Amino acid sequence: MEKQDTPSSRRAWLRKVIFLSVTVTALPKLALGDSKAAKASKIAVHYQNYPMQGKMCGMCRYFIPPGETSPGKGMMGAGMSAMKDCQNGSCQVVDGQISAMAYCIMYTPIPA
Repeated sequence: MEKQDTPSSRRAWLRKVIFLSVTVTALPKLALGDSKAAKASKIAVHYQNYPMQGKMCGMCRYFIPPGETSPGKGMMGAGMSAMKDCQNGSCQVVDGQISAMAYCIMYTPIPA
């Protein structure tokens, strides 16, 4: 019996492909000392302004809350006031302003 691909395994594969392409694009710029590394577009990562099944940018390891300079804490690092005010932050891998309540296929939960 052959194992069929499930939607979740396809999503995981697509997430890895997009992350790899962003990484490969950014590596030469990082090696040359370019401070503005390339990021994926919102269209490429299927960015949407609302959460999906309880997953949202504010709880993603790549989300950088407003006023912060590094990712990895999500909204927990900025406190719940930033989540309550729904302030836009940024993302380590996606270009542009990012809503804490948004979602894209690059969503990766913050490790416990």
